[in-house]
Amino acid sequence: MSNNQKSITLTPSWKAFFWQYFFGVILIPALVGIYLIWKTRKAQNGISYTITDRKITVVDGHISQNIDLADIRKVVAGEKRFGVGSVILKTSGREVELIGLKNPEAISQSIEKAVEAELKRLAAEKEAKPREPEYEPGSMDRLEYLTGLWQQGLMTDEDFKAEKEKLQ
Repeated sequence: MSNNQKSITLTPSWKAFFWQYFFGVILIPALVGIYLIWKTRKAQNGISYTITDRKITVVDGHISQNIDLADIRKVVAGEKRFGVGSVILKTSGREVELIGLKNPEAISQSIEKAVEAELKRLAAEKEAKPREPEYEPGSMDRLEYLTGLWQQGLMTDEDFKAEKEKLQ
């Protein structure tokens, strides 16, 4: 990632895993609860969402997905429970759900703005004309070759100047 690129990393709130924690606490006397709480905590800590100027990286355990902002077709704020909700990103080929986010409406609006900005940047980049080279391709190699011949004394000063004028 380049230094001028902004990024933010989001993680799901514990509230998104409320029922797993609830049943884990209830089942602690049976020792199954401790395992359930540990497993839920491990799953929660394994999820993160990194949003940059150009892409969103979703890490869920050992699986990592990159979604280019330009590929996102629709952003939907999902159902909100316990003060947290999800954001659903729809591309032409897949649908990714970012779970457990506080204030999903604001996050979805921010992602939509970032998508618009990325599409504008790509359009401007496409319209930008490539810089014209000062010399024709290969002319600098030819000039180096002629300079070598001139320095070795295999070419006169007049011939060198004439050939150099032809290149410019």
